Amino acid sequence: MALIISLGSNIGNRLENLKQAKKFLSEKLELKSQSRVYRSPAVDYLDQPEFLNQVLQFKIPNISPQECLQILLSIEVKMGRIRKISKGPRVIDIDLLFWSIDTIDSPNLEVPHPRLFQRSFIVLPLKELPIFETLSSKFDFPSQFCNEAFPLDNV
Repeated sequence: MALIISLGSNIGNRLENLKQAKKFLSEKLELKSQSRVYRSPAVDYLDQPEFLNQVLQFKIPNISPQECLQILLSIEVKMGRIRKISKGPRVIDIDLLFWSIDTIDSPNLEVPHPRLFQRSFIVLPLKELPIFETLSSKFDFPSQFCNEAFPLDNV
């Protein structure tokens, strides 16, 4: 099965931030597939620049989901993420979306990610991954969203 991670950036060189995060993740995890990069306006906290997002599929590692989460958080810190405003601007946002088809509900980790089903910038790129058919047999994905996301050309 697969580990699914999303990347988002809306500060600095957003495309380079996504590439750098993918590089750091690939040093720790085995990358299997990736979506195109999508652009979308911010949601929740609206007074901020547009985001670039991408969804990545990795092989499930031989560590726990909580240990994996710590890797993601350490990469965010390494790349300069500062959590000043909840859902505010960020150099990088790395979210653990799915751990196979498992459901995890712990104080510091909820899988599937609780808001992913509301986010076009997550679901649309997720549909490009080989694992999507398996995920859609267990989870109900919407076809319409309150927000819009568009794939970037020539990336």
